[in-house]
Amino acid sequence: MVSLAPAPYTATVFRPWLRVARPDEWTGSLVRVGLWPVYLLVVLAVSLATIPASWLVVGFGSVALTRLLIGLVALYLLGWVRALAFSLLPRAVVQYGRRLWFRHHGRRVMVRIGEIVHIDVEQRPPPVDEVFIVELGDGAVYDLCPVHWSGAQRIYAVLARKVRRARLRATRRAARAERRR
Repeated sequence: MVSLAPAPYTATVFRPWLRVARPDEWTGSLVRVGLWPVYLLVVLAVSLATIPASWLVVGFGSVALTRLLIGLVALYLLGWVRALAFSLLPRAVVQYGRRLWFRHHGRRVMVRIGEIVHIDVEQRPPPVDEVFIVELGDGAVYDLCPVHWSGAQRIYAVLARKVRRARLRATRRAARAERRR
C-alpha cells in the first residue's frame, strides 16, 4: 500500500529540481541498467585519476579528502544525469519548476502547475490499478501516471502542496476583496 501523506520536510538543496516519475516497464529498466556503466566510470575516474596539485587546496592538502569532495560533486552531478536520462523516456512524467509534462493520447502535454485546481487518486482496471489524475481550471481531466511508478509520490507531493497553497492564496485574496467592499 502506498502512503499518500505528504513527506516530512527534507532539505531539497542538493536534490535535482527535476522530478521524474519513470514507467516501470522495460524502457525504465533499460535506462536504469544503462546508467550503471556511467556510475562505474565516474567512480573509477574519481578514485584512480591523478589529482592536480592546485586542486589539493580544496581538500586542505589531503589527497583523500580532495577525492572525497570530488566524489560528492560527482554524485550530485550524477543525480542530474539520472533525472535527465529518465525524463527522456516517452511515457515519463516530468515536473520542473512550475511546469508538468506528461503523455496524453500519444503526445506530450505541458501544463503549468498554477492551472491545476485538483489532484486526486482514482482506481482503474487491474493492469493499472491506482492512478494520479489532475484537473485543470478549464475542466480538463488528465490521467498522470500510476501510483506505483518510481518517483510518482514525489511529484504528487509537490503538486498537492502547490495546489493547496494556491487554494489558500485564492481564499485569502477573496477574503481581502470582501473586506475592502
